[in-house]
Amino acid sequence: MVPNLRDPTRKKISRVEMKTNTIILLLLFLVLFSVQSCEPDNRVWVFIDPIQCLGNPWEQAWLEEHDDDYDAYPKSEGDRRKIFVHYYEIKGVEIDKIKQTYPYDATCDGCDCPRGDRIHCLIHEDDVEQMVAWGFQEE
Repeated sequence: MVPNLRDPTRKKISRVEMKTNTIILLLLFLVLFSVQSCEPDNRVWVFIDPIQCLGNPWEQAWLEEHDDDYDAYPKSEGDRRKIFVHYYEIKGVEIDKIKQTYPYDATCDGCDCPRGDRIHCLIHEDDVEQMVAWGFQEE
């Protein structure tokens, strides 16, 4: 059914109302977009360069809980991230966001050598000092 545009009962919207509504919608869009794109002021990015051979504290804790079964350690990136986040949650640090980068072109094979990745965590500023004590660096 096609509406009758010349229907006298149809409410007319003035140009001023239309411009006002458009401006309001644009402002709402801008406010919502700016809120979502900003990090909270009380959050800080920190990072750590994990070492090889499952020698990191979160990996060691998982191994202790699983009878040191190295073969059973999860292989998927998602499961490994869950282990990482869970480890620090238990320690009282909430990780809001986590990302991984690969800053190294080459690594050595030793267990004390970096794996080649870097784990970045967005945390509350009150937790930075503790994370630095655990080997993280502030970005």
